Amino acid sequence: MIYFRYLLCLMLLVAATGFAQEGVLKGKLFDDNGEPLPGAVLQIKGTPEGTLTDFDGAYTLKCSVGDVLVITALGYATRELTVTAAMFREDGLEIDPLKKAVKPIRQTDYEEAIKNHNPDFYTIPDLSTTPLRYTTNRKYLDVHRIKNVRKKDSILHLETYADEAFFEIGVSQHTALQYVPKSNLPELQQTYAQGRPVAGELTYRGPETGEGFSYGPLLSSLAYDGSSYAYDVNGRPVPRDQVSGAPVMPYAQDIFDSGWNTSTAVKLGVYYDVHRLNFNFANGTQRDLFDQGKETYNRINFGYENNNSFLSYSLSAGYSSSKTNNANLNGLHNQVYYSSLLTPPTFSNTQGIRLSDGTQRSFSPGNYNNPLWLLQTNANRLNEKAFNVQGTGTYLGEKFQLRVKTLYDTNTAVQDVGIAAGTAGFNNGLFTNKNFESEQLAAEAKAMWSDLYITDFLDFSPSATFQYTYSGLDFDFTETQSGEVLTDLNPSKTTVQMLNTLDAEANFYDFKLNLTLQQKLFTSSLQGNNWWLPDVILNADFRDIFYSDFLRRFKFTAAYSTNVNDLSLYYNNYGYNSLNLSLSESQQYTTNADLFNNAALTFEKQKGLDLSLTTWLWNQVTIDLNYYRSQTRDAIFPIFTGQTWKLLNTAELRDSGFEAGIKIDTYDYSVETDFRYTTAISFSTHNPVVRNLGAYEGTRLPVAGFEEVSQNLIAGEPVGVILGTAYARDGQGNLRIGADGFPLIASEPKILGDPIPDFNLGWSNTLRYKRFLLKFTLDWQQGGAMWNGTQQALNYFGTSLESAQQRTITDYVFEGVAPDGTPNTQPVAFAPPDAPVTANRWVRYSYAGVAEAAIADASFLNLQQLSLTYELKRKASYFFKMLSISVYGNNLWNSAGFKGASPYSSLYGNPTGSALHYFNMPLASELGIHLNIKI
Repeated sequence: MIYFRYLLCLMLLVAATGFAQEGVLKGKLFDDNGEPLPGAVLQIKGTPEGTLTDFDGAYTLKCSVGDVLVITALGYATRELTVTAAMFREDGLEIDPLKKAVKPIRQTDYEEAIKNHNPDFYTIPDLSTTPLRYTTNRKYLDVHRIKNVRKKDSILHLETYADEAFFEIGVSQHTALQYVPKSNLPELQQTYAQGRPVAGELTYRGPETGEGFSYGPLLSSLAYDGSSYAYDVNGRPVPRDQVSGAPVMPYAQDIFDSGWNTSTAVKLGVYYDVHRLNFNFANGTQRDLFDQGKETYNRINFGYENNNSFLSYSLSAGYSSSKTNNANLNGLHNQVYYSSLLTPPTFSNTQGIRLSDGTQRSFSPGNYNNPLWLLQTNANRLNEKAFNVQGTGTYLGEKFQLRVKTLYDTNTAVQDVGIAAGTAGFNNGLFTNKNFESEQLAAEAKAMWSDLYITDFLDFSPSATFQYTYSGLDFDFTETQSGEVLTDLNPSKTTVQMLNTLDAEANFYDFKLNLTLQQKLFTSSLQGNNWWLPDVILNADFRDIFYSDFLRRFKFTAAYSTNVNDLSLYYNNYGYNSLNLSLSESQQYTTNADLFNNAALTFEKQKGLDLSLTTWLWNQVTIDLNYYRSQTRDAIFPIFTGQTWKLLNTAELRDSGFEAGIKIDTYDYSVETDFRYTTAISFSTHNPVVRNLGAYEGTRLPVAGFEEVSQNLIAGEPVGVILGTAYARDGQGNLRIGADGFPLIASEPKILGDPIPDFNLGWSNTLRYKRFLLKFTLDWQQGGAMWNGTQQALNYFGTSLESAQQRTITDYVFEGVAPDGTPNTQPVAFAPPDAPVTANRWVRYSYAGVAEAAIADASFLNLQQLSLTYELKRKASYFFKMLSISVYGNNLWNSAGFKGASPYSSLYGNPTGSALHYFNMPLASELGIHLNIKI
């Protein structure tokens, strides 16, 4: 019989086409404000495997090394997260909460339920080894039913609600004020008027002249003449000595306004014996930063579970919808911000958006926009709907388990873009409609054998899985005024995965050894087949091996994994859409170059090595160390060829990194003092490098940016390196200075900076005293380069404080070498009034400037979250199971490498442009109150 078991395992291994190491990830999903997000979907990409977050944002999901978790919630950007062996910790998922969509929760439900009752024993017992007696009736271990926990003598008592139907009702209400602090904005000048030097004098040139610069005279030298002037109700600014009118004062260019965001979530749970019924509803309104538009969303989820001892099943369904007006399509919000910051201090955008003839009223009509014109005339709308239904069935035998799962979901997104005629960048207007209708049908069957006996200490647990997924997309792109259909595509694909795992576990007295072997195949109707994707994971868990109270336990994991990335039907990273635009053409930006998966593409192929070590010191300190190396071949990126964009398998990318975390919890010492402190520090650093560009024939592959400056893939360089215009230098690196005394520009673009930070560090803290709970989180990034194109543009137009402070500088000598090779001694004036505006320090280099001069330090320190909560402790006699009220603030303080920097923004919101800052939306702060009730 033993030989038969060996043979069975061997056959399964040879025939195996299996998943990576399996485990259970448990955590909570939070929104942008750090608040729990109920009703979100976490799904293993390309499979029907998934789960919904509950009322508190909590989730539990079985998955494997190499799986890609797709995290979706209506109104939020879709996030993807690759599962690594390091994520499988006994206490659940441990991911840096500052950088990932998934925020960690350390404890199991059972452990936390006990801790929240503050029992009078110090440590949470391990029910498999504790000398305490406990019931095996699983109803008593249902955390939803726990009223109280206490210990008497050697008996652990879990007080529960009655055995009849148990109801749980929860209501969560958020109300928050959102605003943009002035300290988070670039510094603007309020000293100089719109205009330029004319005939040797600084001259005011009003909007009627089409003037775009603010290199005119001092505002203090001007007064209003009181005439009827279309561009100012006070009259036309003229030299003060010519009239006796009111002095010209600077207008504030404040485009951002505070707004209220609200959300309400309701949960109803009914539990009876083996039956569980859940209903969740959420509704909310999110204002934009201008308080001109809003998103309104609704989410409804139903779920039923029947958990019999040997046969269980579940059914769930969800529906969500959202409507957004003033939607940030085609970079609308960035264009509004751009137009506001360029406005001279002598022009008021609030005095009207139209002239008497109906055309746009702006500081430079036809050239630049009034930001309020963009906000009030656009017809941008985004409507989204989603529906999903899911069913699972599980047979659980003594050593065999069979699980069947099906999923169907459908999503609809309608994007309407309406830009009025007379808008700079779109003189004839732009009116388009994009309609996305997608559906997915997935099915899975998985057979698992557990603890097949080999010897007294060795067990095998094989499993075999089959997965089928169909995905379809109906995409229409229409010019709405003419009715012309620009694109009409209906791509679809079918994928099949066959999966198997062979797990061998050896249990000894004080340590456990686990070896997992797996291999999988993946076949796609679009991207071909991959038949050999093996994984090997070794896990060693040592408990009490040193017989020390100091080093209680440590666990080591080594994993080698291979996988493929199954590209979605629609390529939604729009970073390439601006690459064919010069910076001066940025007002023409759209995201209309749509790309799709197709049969010419193959899988992105991935390999990884992961080494991790977790140690437990005393009962309070947990230390996690992780080193990883990864390789991606045939990475898919857009390329421009034949006057069009297409997707191509190109680069080979490699990454290596180190992560470390330490968590200290004083729980063991907190019972007597009513004080508990938990602190966690997470550290990460990595070094992604481009090995080669594969089938791409060029020497560099731009992935985001503009013609003059971009992030690129270059063989031998960090991923996303910044390349752009640079100063000319001699062989010794000295600046080459022209005969006029100003630095010269190099004839070819150069690598300007590495966007990869030296490290990231997060520090989260929780202090509990009696009924009060204080939390705060700091996020620190050190190093990395960023192109600050916002400041460069403001210097060019003359609206920046820097240009105002420096324009009077004269007799400045740039350090470098003159044309004859000698040290430069030619003095210059930065903005002389007797020279044309095109000769000053900033305008002389054209609109784009010299990208090298705009490279800045991307370091930042941000107080990401601060909250104070008062909790009504739950007791058996209380009507409320839980009642808490919190006041909180997000992004209340930050320090960055330059004014106006937004640590979490990217060019037009595209992740490939994370090191490019060109009127990226500023970091917003939020102050709010949260009421949470459970009955």
